[in-house]
Amino acid sequence: MTHQEEALRLEEFPDFVQEVRGHRPFPWQTAYLHQVADTGTWPDLDIPTGLGKTSIIDIWAFLLACQHASGSRRTVPLRLFFVVDRRLVVDQAHDNAHALQHALDTSRPGTVTGRVAQALRDLAGCGTALESVRMRGGIDWASRWLRSPAQPAIITSTVDQYGSRLLFRGYHTSPRMRPIDAALCGTDALLAVDEAHIALPLLTTATDCAAYQATATHPEFADRAVKVVSLSATASTGQDRPRHCITDADRAHSVAGRRLAAQRRLTLLDAASGMKDTTEAFALTAQLALDTLLPRVERPAIGVVANTIRGARATHRLLSQREDIDVVLLTGRSRNLDRERLLASPLVTELLTGVSTDRAKPLVVVATQTVEVGIDISFAGLITENAALAALIQRLGRLDRTGDLHLAPAIVIRTSIQTAQSSIPVYGDAAEHTWNWLAGQIPALPTTGLDTRTLAQALPGGLLLNPSTLPGLLADIDATPLNVPAPRIPVVHRTLLDSWTRTSPAPVPDQAVAPFLHGLDTTPEDVQVLWRGDLQEIGGRPDFDQWAARMRQVPPHPAETVTIPAAQLRRFLTRSPHADDTSDLEASPRPQDLTPAPKKQKPPHMQPVLSLDGAQGEWTPVTEPGGIRPGSTVVLPSHYSGHDIYGWTGTPGLPACDLGDYPPTATTAPTRIHAPLLTLLVGGDEALTEALGKTITRAAGLLRSGEQEESAIVHGLLDTLVDHLNRHPGGAYATLVHDRLTHLRTVRGWTVEPTGRTEHRGHVVLDPDEPDRLLLVPPHPPQGQREQGAGVGDESADASSLTRPVPLSRHSQAVADRTAAYATALTLPTPLIDTLHTAGHAHDCGKAHDGFQCMLCAGDRLLAESLDEPRAKSGMDPSDHTARRRAAKLARWEPEMRHEALSALAVTAWLDTAPDHARGDDDELLTHLVAAHHGHARPLLPPVPDPFPQTVTCTMPDQQQVTVNSGDMGTDWSGPDRFHALNRRYGPWGLALLEATLRLADMACSEEGT
Repeated sequence: MTHQEEALRLEEFPDFVQEVRGHRPFPWQTAYLHQVADTGTWPDLDIPTGLGKTSIIDIWAFLLACQHASGSRRTVPLRLFFVVDRRLVVDQAHDNAHALQHALDTSRPGTVTGRVAQALRDLAGCGTALESVRMRGGIDWASRWLRSPAQPAIITSTVDQYGSRLLFRGYHTSPRMRPIDAALCGTDALLAVDEAHIALPLLTTATDCAAYQATATHPEFADRAVKVVSLSATASTGQDRPRHCITDADRAHSVAGRRLAAQRRLTLLDAASGMKDTTEAFALTAQLALDTLLPRVERPAIGVVANTIRGARATHRLLSQREDIDVVLLTGRSRNLDRERLLASPLVTELLTGVSTDRAKPLVVVATQTVEVGIDISFAGLITENAALAALIQRLGRLDRTGDLHLAPAIVIRTSIQTAQSSIPVYGDAAEHTWNWLAGQIPALPTTGLDTRTLAQALPGGLLLNPSTLPGLLADIDATPLNVPAPRIPVVHRTLLDSWTRTSPAPVPDQAVAPFLHGLDTTPEDVQVLWRGDLQEIGGRPDFDQWAARMRQVPPHPAETVTIPAAQLRRFLTRSPHADDTSDLEASPRPQDLTPAPKKQKPPHMQPVLSLDGAQGEWTPVTEPGGIRPGSTVVLPSHYSGHDIYGWTGTPGLPACDLGDYPPTATTAPTRIHAPLLTLLVGGDEALTEALGKTITRAAGLLRSGEQEESAIVHGLLDTLVDHLNRHPGGAYATLVHDRLTHLRTVRGWTVEPTGRTEHRGHVVLDPDEPDRLLLVPPHPPQGQREQGAGVGDESADASSLTRPVPLSRHSQAVADRTAAYATALTLPTPLIDTLHTAGHAHDCGKAHDGFQCMLCAGDRLLAESLDEPRAKSGMDPSDHTARRRAAKLARWEPEMRHEALSALAVTAWLDTAPDHARGDDDELLTHLVAAHHGHARPLLPPVPDPFPQTVTCTMPDQQQVTVNSGDMGTDWSGPDRFHALNRRYGPWGLALLEATLRLADMACSEEGT
């Protein structure tokens, strides 16, 4: 790029926004851009709701491009993390980021947007200007959320998702992936926390982490620490931090001025003295309020917001019985696939694009806190359960967002009183104080004997509450009691941080990170829950071994999971009579949990489940409530229920659909051909299950016998299945199943051979224990395209090699070159680029071991010995566990042996020869990068030597042949001291970034087959 020709000027920012968004920025947005550019700091944003705080996305992207185009040293972070504290059904920040990505991808040369795009592509060193992604969990390579450490990206996340990854303890992720996640979260990153008054612990912890990274003795890495900005009027990490506010220019602005002065009038309804069931009380009172608003609102769109999912569902059930309105339910705790289906439904689509003023029926949206942020909707009337003041203000931000209405009525309903015997769910004392303050401004109406006419008369005289009037109302009072109190925040000590950086093996005991994300004793930690339909019982008892084998065969993916508090899952599985007060807030008071049973009393009976052991990466049985641990991933049999089309129910009901075969991006995902699964997805009956079972059993028998051509058998099976399923088109996921089977029918060839999968032939995995179940794995994608298959990862000894066959020399060179390219794009110093390039070349040299080569050849020792050169990848299917176990056994490669241990041993021997090779100036780092390239060696490799030692000849980056004995692998006891020294030299997140640069390059080259 020629910087003089392509230089961007700050004055062009309004034109950039006009081209991307179709409007000019507000005055505060342009002023903020200039303030950041002038000072190099990111002030906290004290901006009212509705004035476009998500524009920090555009400001960040423009400044990043502007700085790179000018040729100056980069100080703007490469990644923007936009974090919210709620479970969202609509993520406006992600939608804005995706719109920006699309605008950059489709921009014309010469436009401001085109020049921004070109600068970002040049910065990334690839053809993608910007990526917009949602952070997600996972245990394999396909689950990672960024492919390159140099890629400019906007990542939307929750407090738990980002915070746990920053602290090297990523929830719902593999321990081997945690260093990569920590690197991306803790270096070259800008953390923007929306409505940060609830997420103050995360802001404080992230600031502490940045301070520790800044102590790195290598100056290049001291400057890469995460930067923190609060998008809230009430939260900051320190009194001395600068703030950016609106000015008179915003108040005088034709659009912003109307929004600041919207005619939102509050009326109070007190239903606390009526029914004992507060959920029913809110639903009935909300119906009264709705009857009052319907003939009087200026647009046919009304919002009803409850504090808990239970309250929202009860209200939705009641209002859905009416024929004079259209009703939709929005809750944030839902699986991604179900959420996408809901967003594509006609009612929600209309809500998001704009409700027509002449629609036949009014549209009523029943929701939880999920509508407080992240969704750009504008109601003409609002009914809300009483809450803390900050929450009420956020909800009012969804009422007449444009300020166009003459009257925008809001009705606040109180159904419970805070007492020593009972607590207001979610908000507690803050809700009680807020109600009392509001009642001091305007009298509350008791619901006893109240009719719609009397309530309607009170609406125009309600309390005017908007961004212009609120400061005056709060001027003479202490507003602290009106909001949930700030939690006690523990301090991140150096010794604690050192223990967190130890991801493999992790220390025992291991400090939980939840208090550092939400404060002490304030929030119930979450678990990630999914449902599978092939976890069956034998004689009324679960077969845990079979369950675990099936989960390993088709690992979970993010789109099939929902995150809920661990305490609520325990309640659900024990069928506890306690009310489920789950909300869509991440940070909320800890609800009453199951109390530990006395020693002489049995714990409550719990339905058995499987939980993913984070340390070992194995699925383990859980039969008691105490086994449901925060941060874990839990799988339930589908017949347990707990989830419907709207999300988490918390109550028994119909079976939950199994969505394990439908990850959001993978085009080569395996498909389980099993009658109960297919029946559940299409909404069939027992007769369909029986018919499908007979068809599958017959086909599996023919495949085992080898009497007919395999492709013809599979094609016939798929044709018959599609014919059966076409008779049941009404199921929730019938279209999804039909499309998948139809796509599989286009595959020309199929084989049952473990290594027979090619770019034109798929693989059939037969179940050795069940004749009516098989797995279809599509062919490899064409050469050069990425293959992100589930199960390819760092956990098992062979898992990283389960992509298409590739020679070791070619893979090593490709990884070395890709690693150097990433490091160059990151503007690392030349010596570090040389070290990373050398590490990329040497990382897999230990795979030259005869036993490992035999395993890559499916256990065929003669084939391994006949190869012209060693392989790096086998081409075996990750889902074919039977073939993989057989290959490892025949090769005599023990499960805990690691090829990178042998590679590190070879690198150490090579360095002892003082090779004349451009490898940088940090041999300790070189050895560590090779040893840690699958997430081990932090600080120790598994101490497992080869039980059948042999001499292994490894080819090093300078083509020197080094021989080592495999009996010595895994016994490097200098690792902990080396790891400690490197953490001090580069900082905890800086060292992780260097590891991630190599590891992400290795993953990319493995998926591409280069």
